[in-house]
Amino acid sequence: MLHEAFLITLPFPQQPSVSQGTPTTTQAGASPASGNPSGGNISESTQQPAGGPAGLEQMCSGQTALMMGGFLVLMYFMVLGPERKRRKQTESMLAALKNGDRVVTLGGMHGVVSQVGEKSVTIRIDQQKFVFDRSAIARVERDEPEGKKP
Repeated sequence: MLHEAFLITLPFPQQPSVSQGTPTTTQAGASPASGNPSGGNISESTQQPAGGPAGLEQMCSGQTALMMGGFLVLMYFMVLGPERKRRKQTESMLAALKNGDRVVTLGGMHGVVSQVGEKSVTIRIDQQKFVFDRSAIARVERDEPEGKKP
C-alpha cells in the first residue's frame, strides 16, 4: 500500500532590507514626498553606523571560528590522547611477550605462551596448542606478590 507524501512549505520571516539611498520609514505627520519635518533627509537618519551589523558579523564569525578551534583541541586531548596512550601500552605489551607468560585472547581464551613468532603466538590451553596473531592477545596476566593483591 503506497501513501502519498505531501510537502508543505512554511513561510519564514524575512528581515527588512535597508537600502542606502531610499527612505524606508516616515515619521508621524510627514509624507515621504515632503521629507523630514525637521528639515533633514530621512536617508541620513536610516544609515547604519560604521561599526554596525557588518562589524558585528565579522566579530561573531571570528568568535565562532575561535570556539570551533578550541572545541577541536579539547576533543583531541580528551579522545585521541588517551587512545594513543592505550595503543602504545598495547604495543609494548605485545613486544614484551615471552614463553611462559599467561595471556588472555580477545575471544576470552586463557592460556600459556609456548612459542613466540614475528607475527604469531602459539598458546597452550590444557593439552592443546593454538596459533594466534599477536594482535589477538588482549592482556598478559602477571603473577602479583601476595602483599599487592587488592
